[in-house]
Amino acid sequence: MRSMRCRTLAVMTACSVLLAAREAAAYRMIQNTSAGRTTTGAQVLCDATGGFVHWNRTQISIWVNPANQGGKAGALTALENALASWTAVTPANYQLSYAGTTTAGFATDGVNTVGWATGNGCAGSCLALTALVLGSGQVLQEVDVSFNDAFNWNTNGSDYDVEAIAAHELGHCLGIHHTDITKPRNRPTMYASYFGVGGRTLETDDRDALNCAFSRYPVTAIMSDLAGEGSDEPAGGVSLHSRVLAGHATLRYALHRSGDVRLDVFDVAGRRITTLVSGVRGAGEHEIAWGGETASGMARHGVYFARIETPEGPAIATILLGP
Repeated sequence: MRSMRCRTLAVMTACSVLLAAREAAAYRMIQNTSAGRTTTGAQVLCDATGGFVHWNRTQISIWVNPANQGGKAGALTALENALASWTAVTPANYQLSYAGTTTAGFATDGVNTVGWATGNGCAGSCLALTALVLGSGQVLQEVDVSFNDAFNWNTNGSDYDVEAIAAHELGHCLGIHHTDITKPRNRPTMYASYFGVGGRTLETDDRDALNCAFSRYPVTAIMSDLAGEGSDEPAGGVSLHSRVLAGHATLRYALHRSGDVRLDVFDVAGRRITTLVSGVRGAGEHEIAWGGETASGMARHGVYFARIETPEGPAIATILLGP
């Protein structure tokens, strides 16, 4: 049966052999303590000694390479639906968003990419493969998904379903391994083998896995990252600096290499009010001005916080927006 065809995924290169159905907390997380690029990892529990791979930020931008079947009608919508499914999980507040198209491929380049190709370590019965780029402490720095272009991909409910596989692979991108559940109906998205459009919908087991990651590795709140009003505290390998002149804030940062950058502005309650940068930026110095513009109008004068997320790490700066 086609539904039993294996997926070669972020954590294995052959079908899983599931020995027992454990309905309670059957989800498993990916553990790999080696830094660098990997497509393998051990299955561990949420409270496993040694932890598991995870993000240290909640904003995760995904780019799409439209080459081959990536340019098929409906493929982008299917991917966006899969992104939205994981974003909707609460109380976890990971925000997976479509960032645009790219020519980047299945390579360590600082760009989180989904694309269609043959090869990339995904051949034979492999439907898709996810690679994780890990830093120290099993922190995710980049993820790439390669759909096997040798198969026929569809968005009309027939095999092979883009949204179902995308939802599964994005689970791996979030550090989730295959579930131990083996029941034939209402299977979690993280079931080890492809089972059709049912994989589009997250089950409790899937949501519990993501909430496990969010609970064990909570993303530090903006306010607690700041040493005090007016300070610019780098939280990683990148520094963000704010300067206000004539009512406008000028934000500056530097990248050692090109990569995906997101720069958001938050109010003192921690609510994101605007996004100033979202996309790939080249190596070197960058500067952007902000005068209080948001989608809902002009922000009031006062204190705001800018947070940047880059492949080199995050950083935060205080903005004193005045007349």
